[in-house]
Amino acid sequence: MILSIHQPSYWPWLGLLHKISKSDKLIFLDNVDMKRQSNQFRNQFYCNGEAKFISLPVEFHQNTKICDIKFKNNNWIVEHLNKLSNYYKKAPFYNSIFPLVEELYIKSKDLAPYLLVIETTLFLMKHLNILTETELASKNKYQSKKGELMFEICSINKASHYLSGQGSKNYMGEEILNKFANQNIKIIWHEFKHPVYNQNSKYPFLSGLSGLDILFFEGFENSKLIFNNID
Repeated sequence: MILSIHQPSYWPWLGLLHKISKSDKLIFLDNVDMKRQSNQFRNQFYCNGEAKFISLPVEFHQNTKICDIKFKNNNWIVEHLNKLSNYYKKAPFYNSIFPLVEELYIKSKDLAPYLLVIETTLFLMKHLNILTETELASKNKYQSKKGELMFEICSINKASHYLSGQGSKNYMGEEILNKFANQNIKIIWHEFKHPVYNQNSKYPFLSGLSGLDILFFEGFENSKLIFNNID
């Protein structure tokens, strides 16, 4: 069983979605501290050839877990919908994608920020045909931190393989790697080559944007074909 673990990400980019698609199960790491300037509650979107951040208005406090974060106000839905509409109103598939995004926001307006973020991920998973099982880390009483936490989650979930992002190498020291080896859990370092798809021919292609971008420019069917053909 291939397991991946990742903090919730607002409208995640294709690299994270690709890692999820290569896993049998994803654990949303929602019970760790929020990090300032991360993509947990923000992401980049296409605007006239430039990448623009859209951020959820959440209260940041040191040592506050992602699952305990609260909104500063309830005015963000109109603001985000207006920005996404302005950014993508000329995209070929705006008329089929935007109403569904609007519906998601309206249905999720009373959710805590981290649950809204997870809904955006599930939306993209659905429309890219990613069938991976998901679970919240906060549903279990994991006790460890960093590399030890990754090992604990893999062990409890009886993973045979842990699909890890390249950034995890920074804190997966020899002691942790040995624990994985002794438990016969193989670590797979995720690799991702970003596909180039149709955006706006007036400007160079922008990679690393939210996964919504490919849907607006390629539509549901082409997006699934492009995504499923990523190496």
